[in-house]
Amino acid sequence: MGTYVDQAKGDGELLADVPVDTFRSHIRFIEKHNLWDEVRGALAEAGVDTVAMDIRPVRVISELVAAKGSALPEEADHSGAVVTPECGCDSISGRPPVTPVGGGDAGAGDAGARPQ
Repeated sequence: MGTYVDQAKGDGELLADVPVDTFRSHIRFIEKHNLWDEVRGALAEAGVDTVAMDIRPVRVISELVAAKGSALPEEADHSGAVVTPECGCDSISGRPPVTPVGGGDAGAGDAGARPQ
């Protein structure tokens, strides 16, 4: 991880230059562990309701999000998704499996064919 570089702001507060990789790792950790409510609470408790950022990274990130946002699916990260087979096997829910039309013999030569 990088180091923080404190800079004095005009009103006596300090700003910190945070390396992008450090910023990224903090945001990923918060997101991965769903800590946004805790982060908001800790910031509010400290009297912080905004996060000061240099306008340059804000603009770059905003432009990137605007350019990519419409091209990417709304929920692109499906790494933790549970996949349910589409074979009619619904043993997870406790419901009986769906019997396909034609009796359900998947090995039959006419599997899936509808009777005329």
